[in-house]
Amino acid sequence: MRAFLNFAATALLSALALAPRIVAAQGGPPPLPPLGAPPIPASNPQTPAKIALGQALYWDEQLSITGTVACGTCHMPRAGGNEPRTAQPNSASVNPGSDQLFGSNDDIVGSMGVANHDADGLYQTSALFGMAPQVGTRQSQSAINAAYPTTLFWDGRAGSVFVDPITQTTLIANGGALENQALGPVVNGVEMAHTARTLLDVATRVAGVRPLRLSPYVPPALQSWIANRDYPTLFAEVFGSNEVTPARIALAIASYERSLIANQTPHDLQSLTQAEVAGRQAFQQAGCARCHGGPLLSDNDFHYIGVRPQNADPGRFAVTANNADRGRMRTPPLRNVELSAPYFADGRFRTLEEVVDFYNRGGDFTAPNKDPRIVPLGLNAQQRAAIVTFLKRPLTDPRAQNETGPFERPMLFSESPYLPQPASAGTPGLGATTPRLFAAEPPLAGSSEFTIGVDRGRALAAARAVLSLSDPTSADAPAVLTQNFALTSSGSGSMHLALPNDANLQGVTLYLRVFVEDAAASGGWSSSNSVSFQLLEINDEVFRQGFED
Repeated sequence: MRAFLNFAATALLSALALAPRIVAAQGGPPPLPPLGAPPIPASNPQTPAKIALGQALYWDEQLSITGTVACGTCHMPRAGGNEPRTAQPNSASVNPGSDQLFGSNDDIVGSMGVANHDADGLYQTSALFGMAPQVGTRQSQSAINAAYPTTLFWDGRAGSVFVDPITQTTLIANGGALENQALGPVVNGVEMAHTARTLLDVATRVAGVRPLRLSPYVPPALQSWIANRDYPTLFAEVFGSNEVTPARIALAIASYERSLIANQTPHDLQSLTQAEVAGRQAFQQAGCARCHGGPLLSDNDFHYIGVRPQNADPGRFAVTANNADRGRMRTPPLRNVELSAPYFADGRFRTLEEVVDFYNRGGDFTAPNKDPRIVPLGLNAQQRAAIVTFLKRPLTDPRAQNETGPFERPMLFSESPYLPQPASAGTPGLGATTPRLFAAEPPLAGSSEFTIGVDRGRALAAARAVLSLSDPTSADAPAVLTQNFALTSSGSGSMHLALPNDANLQGVTLYLRVFVEDAAASGGWSSSNSVSFQLLEINDEVFRQGFED
């Protein structure tokens, strides 16, 4: 009896502790509609195996030309399904915008992809980025809850009808936006590919690599399903035969994305504090729900709202060629918006407070097609703060934030300690310019195609890559290997470095630096920055043949 009374007392105290939140949720305006089950195209039904295959493909960096970019790289659950790197202070994820000048007012905080490549996998100089990874002209949009919109991308170019890109057969007559979206980045020369890469190239690549071979951690359930099988075998389980095709890749990735449903927010559970209910009321009274209403908190329509000059980005016009669509962008959903800074297609604002201030002043630019609802709102500081309060915890699904449940994921190689790390600075040459070394690919023992790039060196100079047991300080330093190559007239160059496959080097930290012959430099050689890494042992002969095959 005493135990029962103790249990009852504990339950009562717990209920009292929750009561203010429950009562508060019942006050104020009616809650926004709940998020129902996602629509599933009849011709691409969900199965556990297809979702698992899609998860493997989505998080596999081997789909990119460098082995450093996966779909999930730019769509992390902990970032609300968006790009996490753009939220970092002093992020390198910046595109200079239409004036092509870094540091000016039209800079864009965009998603970082790969260096400019040729078909052989060698880096090519980019006018804007040199041999650094390129950055797109827009931020990525959330992959969470992406099953609901009828079009995807900021401009809506991923439409509802999905056609097999090889056979031109219509596979999904309605509801195939996710399938269309999935195939875009893998052949985009900024995001994941070289400029001439085709979808058949991607399918061939997938068929020849071991699933998630670069991932330092794979969730146990996914690891158990893969069970050391190759991709053709996994495709056979899902589709009935082992052919790896672009359409099947898209069908699987889309199926996985349809499992990424964030519907357990405090807003969904109607467990808001009094302050959050007041924020919801301020949000609705300010008219925010006219575009950010409904279950998704988005009307899935396109609007020009004055974030940038109308012609800074064509927006929906690029799809429709209708002048009324110039600059119009798809309304982003607000679920998990607290996690997905910075905001808008160009990443202009880094806080939700800045976003609310932007709407309160009626935007920053105007044009004939500016949405007439974007006008000064006259909100006071308390009202603006209340709206921000509603946009934060109430709309955040803790499973996405903590990457649990359906949002549990493999670790990427690019976020692991095995990624080549900065070691030390270089030394300048002609014009006091220091060469830049780019080395970010997986350093696989025995690989002949560990690609590196150098820019800002002396034009047409001889260059030497030195791999050493200690940070090399001269071109003649004792080395594990040296490899010579030549720079172009722009002072840049790229090469495939042949990494050793030596058991004695397993677990040993190696250092890589490039020296550039330069009479103006001390000792006749300028030097790049150096990086350090340990060789990765990959017992997979097909994989070791290289990323750029």
